[in-house]
Amino acid sequence: MTTTRHTHATRTPDPCQQLADTAGQRSNTGPAALHHGPDRTHSWASRPSSARIANYLLGGRHNYPADRQVANRVRAVAPWVETAVLINRVHGHLTVAALASEYGITQFLDLGSGLLPTGTTSDELHEPVCASVPGARIVHVDSDMAMARHTRTCPTASPRSHPFVHADFRNIFSVLKAPAVQSLDPGKPVGILAHGGALGATSAAEAGFVLNQVRSWAPPGSAISMTHVTADFCEREAAAAARHLSKAELPFHPRSGTEIAQQLAPWPLRRPGVVALSRYHQGNPHAHLPDHATGTYAAIALHPDHAHH
Repeated sequence: MTTTRHTHATRTPDPCQQLADTAGQRSNTGPAALHHGPDRTHSWASRPSSARIANYLLGGRHNYPADRQVANRVRAVAPWVETAVLINRVHGHLTVAALASEYGITQFLDLGSGLLPTGTTSDELHEPVCASVPGARIVHVDSDMAMARHTRTCPTASPRSHPFVHADFRNIFSVLKAPAVQSLDPGKPVGILAHGGALGATSAAEAGFVLNQVRSWAPPGSAISMTHVTADFCEREAAAAARHLSKAELPFHPRSGTEIAQQLAPWPLRRPGVVALSRYHQGNPHAHLPDHATGTYAAIALHPDHAHH
């Protein structure tokens, strides 16, 4: 086993980089950061994947050379991205717990669900949901084959309560017609999770179309939770990251807080509205970090009939 040390490109220090350098050093010292999955020759493994890039940044094992190459290039120009991926995972746990406890939501549709960070089951999204609400169901949607392979072998993600749909969520009609999604109770609210790079990988028109279809499909009392990368906090770094990801054929569209609010409209926003990722939930252990630490916004939109549900 060989320890992999990550280095950042030399550049003039700024608050964004100094904070992320500290987070990067912390996250690369754990056991999970010391090894990665075997290198494969499958065609899908030779193409970088956003889900596997995030897995690598979290010190996970489910990634390949193409993913690691792109991740290192992005981290060199936008070092806070590692912190953003970590806090986004924590935010997901807090969000499902909040939706379950505050609004009684017990079924979830996880768009662009991604991969486990460490290869263990303790950090999976379905764990906090089950802890909050026994019998909760989560339908995971992702286009990455590694996610499909992992789900079949994960001992705690039963196909019945946590089914996986192998699909590109941008083809939202196919997603909503999938048997696993159809099996959700139409008489109960659904928590739709669009976290990480899900909607950031689409154009504004595509994202708007997906959200419109989801809003039309969602039962009363539902909620849409979104996290989205922005250039509002670190414009130069976000633009550089977008260039590297675009070269790797991974579309990346940072959006402003105003644009995110417009995408979630006309559903009203849950307080505190559109805010920096680390500050959205009061219980987030990273709430003390400045906004530019994550380069990401978070928001939850509630079904208009929510108050009457």
